[in-house]
Amino acid sequence: MRKRALLAVIVALLLIGAYGAYVVSYPKHPEVKGCVNPFAVTKPVSRIQENWSGIRMFFKLATSKDFWKLAKPWDVDYSHVKVVKHTIEYNGEKITMLAMGIPLKDKKHVIALYEFSKPVQGVKVRGYLIEINNPQKTQQSTPTIKTVALTTNGKYTATSSCTHECTSNSDCGLFSSCSEYCCNMNWECATKCCIRAGYCGLLCKLSTYLCIACVVAECAWCVSADSSCCLERGTTCLGSTPP
Repeated sequence: MRKRALLAVIVALLLIGAYGAYVVSYPKHPEVKGCVNPFAVTKPVSRIQENWSGIRMFFKLATSKDFWKLAKPWDVDYSHVKVVKHTIEYNGEKITMLAMGIPLKDKKHVIALYEFSKPVQGVKVRGYLIEINNPQKTQQSTPTIKTVALTTNGKYTATSSCTHECTSNSDCGLFSSCSEYCCNMNWECATKCCIRAGYCGLLCKLSTYLCIACVVAECAWCVSADSSCCLERGTTCLGSTPP
């Protein structure tokens, strides 16, 4: 019992320390200029899968402001997190993008988190919270999948309905920025797009939420707002107030 109590104290102290680091040292990202979609102005060059340990992944998420706006580190199904490091081209320069497909333990939500080594039109971090209703697909029913929230550089907004709020930051007011997102994705199309590229085929046969976690990490451009699989695009003003 004493060992368990000591372990619980150590874990609590680690959580407090990680959260403190996130609050105190989280870098300030540049302001987003205009209503941007970072995937519309970049193109993939190469990719490599990152095999992170659960502990490393926990501390990565525990110090991510964007992730804390969408979920909490203890909500994550770490055994199925997908991390892929992409080399991409932006303005004639090769930079990197860390793409994370993060399934949650409830098997009803997946977080897509993207970090760029250099800001892409002001975007350093972009995150999406994807909700899956009726995740167990049967002959009588199919999952309903939608993006319910997104973040840019730590700014959060809910996207329960497809909004068309802005065309630039000036439409959003002080301390807010305009962001484009896909509010109606044809996930069957996006999955096929990724499988054609040679990824996620096995996982997509096993589970809807594991399939999505794989696709958003491996094939970000298949699920972006400018993808041909996006049926409807929206824009929203991202404020600085957490959910």
